[in-house]
Amino acid sequence: MRHYATYLYSASLAFMLLLTNCQKESEAAVPEQCQLAPDAGPCNAAFVRYYYDPKEQKCMPFTWGGCGGTVPFNTLQECKDCAGK
Repeated sequence: MRHYATYLYSASLAFMLLLTNCQKESEAAVPEQCQLAPDAGPCNAAFVRYYYDPKEQKCMPFTWGGCGGTVPFNTLQECKDCAGK
């Protein structure tokens, strides 16, 4: 019985390490530009731009004000190319 408990503990530990490694690889697989959060900026224009939403795992539109802020992608295609989706 003692050997079974040791085996079970070792197998559980190996499984958790494997899951942790897979999560890190999937996070690293998305380029840094794809991880930029959108910021509309201080101006009041209304241009549709795009960013990658890691929670939804897809490209999403946002309204950029026309100056300043952060625009990860000008087009939906640029976003999809970066995210590989």
